[in-house]
Amino acid sequence: MAVATLADRLRAQIASTGPISVSTFVAAALYDDAEGFYATGGQAGRRGDFLTAPEVGPLFGAVISRAVDAWWRAAGAPDRFVVAEHGAGPGTLARTVTLANGACLQAGALEWVLVERSAAQRADHPIAPHLRSLSDANTLDRVDVVFANELLDNLPFDVVRFSADRWHELVVNVSDGTFALVDGAPVDAPEAAGTVPPGTLLPVATAARHWVEHQRDRHPGARLVVFDYAASTAELVRRGGAWLRAYRGHEQVDDWLSDPGSCDITIDLPLEPVASTGPAVLRSQADFLRIHGIDDLVEDGRSQWHQGAAVGDLAALRARSRIREAEALLDPAGMGAFTVFEWGPTATLPTP
Repeated sequence: MAVATLADRLRAQIASTGPISVSTFVAAALYDDAEGFYATGGQAGRRGDFLTAPEVGPLFGAVISRAVDAWWRAAGAPDRFVVAEHGAGPGTLARTVTLANGACLQAGALEWVLVERSAAQRADHPIAPHLRSLSDANTLDRVDVVFANELLDNLPFDVVRFSADRWHELVVNVSDGTFALVDGAPVDAPEAAGTVPPGTLLPVATAARHWVEHQRDRHPGARLVVFDYAASTAELVRRGGAWLRAYRGHEQVDDWLSDPGSCDITIDLPLEPVASTGPAVLRSQADFLRIHGIDDLVEDGRSQWHQGAAVGDLAALRARSRIREAEALLDPAGMGAFTVFEWGPTATLPTP
């Protein structure tokens, strides 16, 4: 007897109980234990399906190491300093932070916890005395920094559409065996939506907002730092539906509904609902990286390159790569424009 695929199971669910929410579909497509995208090998990286800042090269991790050192010192340089990285993927950021060997790590204070729900990705986590790998963070007795890079855009979301003078939730139905979005029940207007033209589509990032609220409630004294795609609701309106993207093997997938589990599904976060969870400092990724010393690291790399290039020094070649990495990380039309949300204690730091 043939085993039912994820698509078959979702079709059966819809046939039994009616159309399902977009968030239900996305949760299954990304995180189903058997056939979800992340359960079957989907991941960031040059050999994966998409690139995030840690995979650009070790420079991002070196800057995060500097940030951790600043936060540790601002906390009084305690003997134990716990950073919980949620959505750690295969552990690339933990590797590069370890390679940077910052002051907090050298002092023996740093405890870096890689929180990753995918067993396939946890299998790749690096092993070191200061590293721990967990499927969730509920067992942690202490957290000083909650950190997440491009996690919230991957949490299940819903979609609403403005039509016939009302907002409607879109739901996933099946027509001739094909998944399709159709109007569901009327809903309240999204936060900060204002006046919009008919046909406007917007994401509703309830799970992302709840994740932030949960982390702030669970760790009220911790610093919460989130890097992600984000845009104001007005900007999302201007983008039409282009705030939703799907990827497989570094190629964009046009029909993210057709084969659940086969591709990554991500959105630009609506800025206002996430930021309104509490007093937050918002910066661009470029500004955050400059505050924490990316320019100094690039200049140091350039100096190492000039000193070692004549003899073909491998360390010099690695140092030179910082220039190219910085260009990608600071690009105002790309990663440099990502939003960094910071809640909780703030160190006294220079502004760019």
